[in-house]
Formats: sequence, C-alpha cells, structure tokens
Amino acid sequence: MARENIDDISIFLAVECSLGNPLSRFIINRLSKKKNGTSILEESLKYYCGIGESSFIKKLKTAPLCTLLGIGRKMFGADKEAMREYFSDPVARRGLINVMRSIGKYGVKRPFRLVAPFLVVWNYISACNLRCQHCYQGAAKPLPDELDLDEKLDVIDQLVKNDVVALAFSGGEPLMAPDFFEVASYASGKNLYVSLATNGTLLTEEVADRLVECGVKYLEISLDAATPKVHDCFRGASGAWNRTVDGIKNAVSHDELFVCIASTITGRNFKELEALIDLAGELGTKRFLAFNFIPTGNAVNIREADLTPAMREELLETLYRRLKSGGVEVMTTAPQFSRVCMSKSKDIIAAAHFGTGEAGNKMSTLAGFIGGCGAGRLYCAIQPNGIVTPCVYMPIEVGDLRTENFADIWEKSDTLKALRRRDKLIGNCSKCDFKNVCGGCRARAYAYTGNINGCDPGCIRNSAAYEKIRNSHTG
Repeated sequence: MARENIDDISIFLAVECSLGNPLSRFIINRLSKKKNGTSILEESLKYYCGIGESSFIKKLKTAPLCTLLGIGRKMFGADKEAMREYFSDPVARRGLINVMRSIGKYGVKRPFRLVAPFLVVWNYISACNLRCQHCYQGAAKPLPDELDLDEKLDVIDQLVKNDVVALAFSGGEPLMAPDFFEVASYASGKNLYVSLATNGTLLTEEVADRLVECGVKYLEISLDAATPKVHDCFRGASGAWNRTVDGIKNAVSHDELFVCIASTITGRNFKELEALIDLAGELGTKRFLAFNFIPTGNAVNIREADLTPAMREELLETLYRRLKSGGVEVMTTAPQFSRVCMSKSKDIIAAAHFGTGEAGNKMSTLAGFIGGCGAGRLYCAIQPNGIVTPCVYMPIEVGDLRTENFADIWEKSDTLKALRRRDKLIGNCSKCDFKNVCGGCRARAYAYTGNINGCDPGCIRNSAAYEKIRNSHTG
C-alpha cells in the first residue's frame, strides 16, 4: 500500500475517532440545539474567535466544543490564530456549524452527508433577454406561478435557519427581476454568501455598484467564446459578446466582487478554450470556469455538440496544465477533473463546487469526503416557482417550498438520498478507484441513461458506453 494511502486512511480514522465517535456526536448534538435563533455551538465558535464578552459561565459552556476544535486543528496542522481569524467571518462560522451538526447527526462518512446543503442555486426567474442554445432552463418568459416577494423572503429565512452557507442567484437572467436587489440584500443581511450568475449584458456601471451595495460577493458571468461571432451564435443575439465584455469590465472595477468567467464547452467552442482562459486573465477576472454540457432544456436540441470522451479528457488536461502554470484560477464542473489532478499530483485537489488548488496530503483527504458531483449532497436547486430539484441540470422534482419545509425536503427525499450513495452507482463508475472523489456527473448520467446512478458517458473510462449511447441516438 502506498505511503499516501496510509496517510489518507490514518487521517480518516483520526477524524472518525475524535469527532465521529458516539461521545463527540452526543456533545455536538446537545450543543447544536437552537434556542431563540442561536445555539451553544454558535456561541462557542464566537467565544473561540474572541467575539463578544467572555465570562466564566460562557467559558464552561463552550469548553467541550473548543476542545474538539483544537483536536481538529492539530490533526490538519492549522495555525490557531489563522483559524480564529477565518472563523471570525459569520459565513465561515455557518459553514463549520453545518459540518459539526452533520457529524453529530450522521457521523463521518464518505461521501460526507450534510444536514443542509452548503450551496443552493436559485433559478430566480425564467425571463431572459437572450435565447441561448444550451440553456438548461429553456429561459424566455416568466412562469405564471413564480414565487412572490413574501414567499421569496420566507425561502431565505428557511435557508438561514437550516445553516445553508451560500446562495447563488441564477435564471433566466436574475437582473431582469424587479425585486432582485431587495431579495439579494435581504439574503446578505442574513449572512448568506451571495453570488450571482448572469449573462453580463445588463451589467452597467450602476448595476455593478448596486450589486456591491446589496452584498453580492461572487459574480459568475457567462462568456462562451473569445470570438464575438461564436459567442453571439451561442447566445442567439447579435452584439451580445460586446455587451457581456463591457459588463465584465464594469464588474472587475470593484474589488469587493470576485469575478469569474464561465463557459459551457462544447464541440462548437472547444478550440476557443485557451483563448478564453487568456481573455479571462486579460479582463482581470480571478477565475475561469468550464461548465459541463448537459443535454437538458434547450440543450437537448444540440446534443450532437457534446464533447466526446477524448475531447473532454483533452479539456481536463488543458485545465490542469493552466492551473499548474498559474495566473487566472481554472475550475470545471466536470467531476473527472479530480481524477486528472490527483493522478498527476498529490498536492492538488479539485472539488467541483469548492474550487481547485494546491494542498498537502492532509487536505487532499477532504476530496474523499466532499469531492465529486455534489447534486443532492452538497447543493440543490430551487426553481422560480419554489420547486426543489437536485441540480439545475436535473429536472427531477423532489419537493415544493409552497407546501413543504426545506429541511424536510432535504432530509426525506428518496431521490436526494439515492444521490448520496456512491455504492449504488452502475457500470464503470461503480468500480472506478476514483469513485469517492469523482463518481461521475449525475446530471449527465440522468440525461443520457435516464438513471441517476448510471454511468457518465463523458468520461474517458466510459468510452464504450458513450459509443453505445451515441449509436442509439443516431441509429
């Protein structure tokens, strides 16, 4: 057995023994119970970070959790003061509270199970000013039954109550919603990490200013080609490229906004990849994100534009090379990127919903817990009318926020439960030695096989399945 595998197992066992044992879980569960909107767990974290007044009673109450935090910090070699500074941020504290509550309820397992998703993507409105060929939402006009303002605010209250960490507004085009800024401001005021996915065409200087004012932190702007003609064809509107690039420039002028260029890579813009990454750097954005193509929504009409497994592998190799070379950060929603990174370097991890970067063996262990497709595990989606789905690319209704509680949907949905079981995967994905850090894209599996546990035909290791599926669609 390789030395790194021994280290990996030893860290897993240490975490399981110290935090996942019955006594620790009992303590965490007791401390997690909320009263008047807060818990001893939250108060303990504030005390650990030196926030608020201290007293002998508070020190006594918070001692058990502080001890557990100290154990965890030492296992991962974290600096005490740096850790205190990091968790002084209320968003970071909510993330840790989510993790601790999850350990208390479910223990330490692979893949890690959460009491609430870290991230919720909210398809806020179905209206859009573009007609994109690959739009998963099929966005055009508002739905007749979209949530009203009071219902939207209630959704945010439910997310906050259940310790969701981040809320991403998507669409359609969220900036077309008259109440967007009010709701975004409400969410950030509740200490949610707020992000916005936009096509960028409406990002004037004034709009960028308002985004900062209402607390948006992360801005994901869609740009599908470095060549205007290719992008405009994708987006169904002449001049879209110029308006989007102007929007990007308006956004990056604000230090408060983390700006990312996002591109859906297909056979139609595959050769634009390197130029897109270069352009992202030239425009001053901090990240380039390559989205997986999923044949759902409008994209079912351009299924033939999907990358072959060989092309996707080349894309991932290119992203790895650009990641190693430095400059603008690169990411992809293709979970196979974890396999590529870990096969080439033990010092780089890639978690589809959390980023990529260099890390030692101890941090690489986390990939086995949070890595791979996060649909139904680490995040879920909300549709404009309050319907909950596992993923924006997976049109399976798992609940309705007009008639059900968000926490109940997350906890009880059979579909979400199934997505948390890597041992139920079918085909090569079930046998792959990277199952825990990848597991294949479940949305692609569903779109191509009709089974959320099916194989992801985009992986080079599933080339035979890809050929079979392609022949069945063209035969």
